[in-house]
Amino acid sequence: MSPRKRRAAIVPEQQAYYRALFRAHGDDPRAMGYNDAPTRDERFARLARLFDGEREPFTVHEVGCGLGHFGEFLALRYPMARYSGSDIVDEFVAECRRKFPRDSFHVRDVVAEMPEDRHDYVTMSGTLNGRLSAPEDEWRELVETMLGTMYAMCRRGMAANFLTSYGDPDRRRPELHYQDPAEILDFATRRLSRHVEIDASGPLYEFTLRVHRPESLRRRYPGAEFDRYFA
Repeated sequence: MSPRKRRAAIVPEQQAYYRALFRAHGDDPRAMGYNDAPTRDERFARLARLFDGEREPFTVHEVGCGLGHFGEFLALRYPMARYSGSDIVDEFVAECRRKFPRDSFHVRDVVAEMPEDRHDYVTMSGTLNGRLSAPEDEWRELVETMLGTMYAMCRRGMAANFLTSYGDPDRRRPELHYQDPAEILDFATRRLSRHVEIDASGPLYEFTLRVHRPESLRRRYPGAEFDRYFA
């Protein structure tokens, strides 16, 4: 079975899981599986380092946008960013459309069918952590397919965060996915771009992957002395 077909098989379970959290907690970080707002914002800040240095308006599309909390974060800290998103839970997308009436939100599975729209930056926060009952080997294939889709959707760069396999093993929960940072670094460098960052410097048992497109990074290094590095 292909990764896209496997994704289609687990979507209903994920939809039911997040709908139950939403019914229990409403518009709250816990509806997204987060513990609280401060640790959620720590994740967001590390994702947003992807576009540090931007001075002109740019677009950010969040895969797994949930209730649009990252959009609210951007509005406060990166007001030049234009936010949009995709999610498989229609209740979440309806809430995002209410909060951001000028922006575009889609009920869709971007892995099942590659979107035609492109954005300067594409991000994902926590969506790849909730493996639930999916087998680990199938989930690892899904992770790679999702990252490839996000890279295809971006014009400048992409970022995603993960629970780390280097964390405290006593804290692990069987329904969650713990990603090996070395494995994802190797995948991203070989399959996406050599311009990759792994940020595990924060306090959480997590890390953030940031991937830059070479043609976008070239804009930050315009001097002739850098030409051979972008040949």
